[in-house]
Amino acid sequence: MTENAGYEHMREAIGVMTAWAGSGDAEFMSTYYNRLLDDYGTEKAREVVSGLINLCGELLAMRAEELGVSEEDTLQQIARQIADR
Repeated sequence: MTENAGYEHMREAIGVMTAWAGSGDAEFMSTYYNRLLDDYGTEKAREVVSGLINLCGELLAMRAEELGVSEEDTLQQIARQIADR
């Protein structure tokens, strides 16, 4: 994958997350992913997942820079919150 393709996948992921944030639908991601698979197949789904992974990494790095907490600390905090549910 070229660097430009990686950025394109991340741009698509930003669009997905923007739609998710505005949807208020707890099932949005599974519905979106299933529709993506049905309409475009597994390759496009892989591209979007790749973009989502890259976007998560960028957000972790941004949080680390802004708050002075490591990416690992953020992930551990999320893991603890999930374990408590």
